[in-house]
Amino acid sequence: MTVTVTTAITPVGAPILGSPATINSMALAQGSTIPSGSSVVGITVPIILSDQTRLQYHTRNGGTEFIFNTGTLALRLRQEIHLSNALSPCARTIWHQHEMKHVRDNELLMPRMDRELRADQEFQDILVAPTEWRPRTRFNDTQTAIQEIVRDVFERLTSAAAAHTDSRREYRLVERQVRVRCGHSVSRILRQGMYGQGIDIVQLALNNEPTRLPLLKVDGIFGARTDARVREFQGQKGLVPPDGIVGPNTRRELGL
Repeated sequence: MTVTVTTAITPVGAPILGSPATINSMALAQGSTIPSGSSVVGITVPIILSDQTRLQYHTRNGGTEFIFNTGTLALRLRQEIHLSNALSPCARTIWHQHEMKHVRDNELLMPRMDRELRADQEFQDILVAPTEWRPRTRFNDTQTAIQEIVRDVFERLTSAAAAHTDSRREYRLVERQVRVRCGHSVSRILRQGMYGQGIDIVQLALNNEPTRLPLLKVDGIFGARTDARVREFQGQKGLVPPDGIVGPNTRRELGL
């Protein structure tokens, strides 16, 4: 018999903060698509929970075989937003708004989840229109197979939605908002050894400029790599001498 697939959505509340290294590791583990020239400063982690407790099944031959016949497979979406705790409060607010787009995108996918699952042949064979009796010893394996099908469909849909939202144009718009709305928080003079004071905004701006060096971690720390990147940028713009100090001229060239 047909199984009704229902959805219940638990939207995210407040952001959960993490270090830049943690954010990058989470992004790599999730296979996130990051536009070229940008850095990972936040990530939305969607988790689909499958409740099979309301599924019902028949048995035969003394309980040695079973087949699902009715019930409800309840899917619940839980989402977490993680942002780099090195971002300034102003920049954190703007990036949180971007991540909320992912939250809404994933919520809108839930009705499509129902359709995609019903179109999945293996899912149909197990739940929607069962075609075979299964050994009772395979009951746990069958439940695991259901979870894997749900997870695979969900990951495919959310990955496509995330790639669409995380476009290079979108990242540039967000980073421009950070520069325009938070630029006042950047100290007038920045140099190696400093931290905070808008250094994260400088690092974001530098990551959008051509470079032969590795992209900077947006961690708010003016270390040796940020110093080298500033000197490279100053040389590209003809700022003499390329001293690694972010002063008025370098700020102007960066659009800050």
